[in-house]
Amino acid sequence: MKTSLRLGVLILLTLVFNLPSLAEAAQKNAGILLFNVNAPQSHAYLAKALPATIQGRLNKPGMLEVRQLQSKAASQAEARKAADAQNMEYAVWGTVNVLNNDCTVTVNSVDKAGKTWSRTAQGPLSSLTATVQNITAAMGREVFNMPVAGPGYGTASGGSQPVNRMNSDIVVNETGQQQVYLNPQFRYQGAGTEDGSRLRSQRLKEKMVDMAVGDFNGDGKNEIAVISDHKLSIFSWEADGKLKPLGETTVSQSNLNFSMRAIDLNRNGAKELVVATYDTESNRPHSYFFSFKGNKFTQFAERCPYFVSVVSTPPHFTPILVGQGWDSIKLFAPGVREMVKNDGKYALGRRLDLPEGANAFNISWIPGGKENKSPQLVMITDDERLKIFQGSGNTLIHTTTERFSGSATGMEFYKTMPGMGIDRSAQLPGKYYAPMRMVAVDLGHTGEYVMLLNKPISTASQIFDRYRYFPMGEIHAMYWDGVGLGLKWKTRRIRGSVAQVDLADANNDGVLDLVVGVNTSPDLGIGSRQSMIMAYPLDLSQTNPNTPADLSDFEVSPNP
Repeated sequence: MKTSLRLGVLILLTLVFNLPSLAEAAQKNAGILLFNVNAPQSHAYLAKALPATIQGRLNKPGMLEVRQLQSKAASQAEARKAADAQNMEYAVWGTVNVLNNDCTVTVNSVDKAGKTWSRTAQGPLSSLTATVQNITAAMGREVFNMPVAGPGYGTASGGSQPVNRMNSDIVVNETGQQQVYLNPQFRYQGAGTEDGSRLRSQRLKEKMVDMAVGDFNGDGKNEIAVISDHKLSIFSWEADGKLKPLGETTVSQSNLNFSMRAIDLNRNGAKELVVATYDTESNRPHSYFFSFKGNKFTQFAERCPYFVSVVSTPPHFTPILVGQGWDSIKLFAPGVREMVKNDGKYALGRRLDLPEGANAFNISWIPGGKENKSPQLVMITDDERLKIFQGSGNTLIHTTTERFSGSATGMEFYKTMPGMGIDRSAQLPGKYYAPMRMVAVDLGHTGEYVMLLNKPISTASQIFDRYRYFPMGEIHAMYWDGVGLGLKWKTRRIRGSVAQVDLADANNDGVLDLVVGVNTSPDLGIGSRQSMIMAYPLDLSQTNPNTPADLSDFEVSPNP
């Protein structure tokens, strides 16, 4: 009994004499003021962006509550006054100076007792986020006595090596690099589909010729349009992961579908679909224009006898309708032209300034980006290499050794001299394959553009030119590094033959998706091929601008 009483008294005395230390262990709070920004007006957003970055790193429920204060401070006294007004124990304020491509960041803090802390760091503007994260990590350790992860997105379990939690399945560098970029599926060794990193629809009964994602019925949500050899179908991606058919129409009974592009032609918020078809005997084209407003197919304009597509042209990169005539010898008549509408019909208008070999389907531009460089014109050649042109004279500056696109949709045509007939019994036809979409995009809003391309993978296709049933593919994000096209990131290998690539919120969950249309392998015969849609959600809110590029897969080949 006496022992129990003594133990109780001892515990009570311990609690009494340790009240100050218990209070110190209670949750602290801090207020972050807007940063002072000494930079061009285009960087004014940093006044709020940098405090938000620090708040996200420091805020630890149960340990430290961090709030943003909507005022600035030029001195310790002003910072302390602003914090006292909100009953904050700590005040944090700072300054960022930007000069050309360099920046200097200073972060300060002061507590109620007047104890101060300050840290300054310099670095390139492109690494500003990492610079602020390093300062925040130091402040967490030295001011608040708690661990804070440095650059990266979290800390690996069992160690202090930072990793990017944004997603774990993108290949950035195949030499052991642990940083990932955008999505878990963009890596060879990655998570399965059950983690939400890759969405996959059910199988569709027919093989896919082309695909596009956009708001086609005008309801403010995106739908998925798919064409097979003759049909055009539109689906909505439901919450259960299934594609729900919304409508179907036959484009042409006699012609085969060749390409499909989406564009809002009448600026009413609902995109129209432009489908280019060709006659299997002569390759003469006919292009159709469909509206799906209100879930009903209607002809937006009369069909026209041209190859019609959509491109985004500099300097504003607004999508425009372009077309090209048919040629009995070269397949495409010389000159790609803007399309103009008159009395419900589209006709050829002004000719675009393009290099030899360009057509309505095989061109795209990489914008100059934050350095205000001139945009690069990218063209897919007949043998599916990429040629890069620059300047008003379309000077050839690079040709890739690797091949891209990998479409299985092609037109057979016979090359002959003018006035000479074609002996179909003795002459073998050539075949022109529809170039896949090349998507130029600034994903991280950093001013650095990448070009999304399909990279088909097949050993047989290296031996047989007309083997197009690629068993696998990868989506590569390429960027211009000043010398050639470098690899920024790529998806892990996709089983099946990629038919098309697009970038949109396919399932309307508010997250941008890399959308890939895939045809299954012809294991049960060519006629048994089916298709499906895959979507890779891209977490752009956590894009790491410091992820290094891997240039090892591509060589510079200056010769065309």
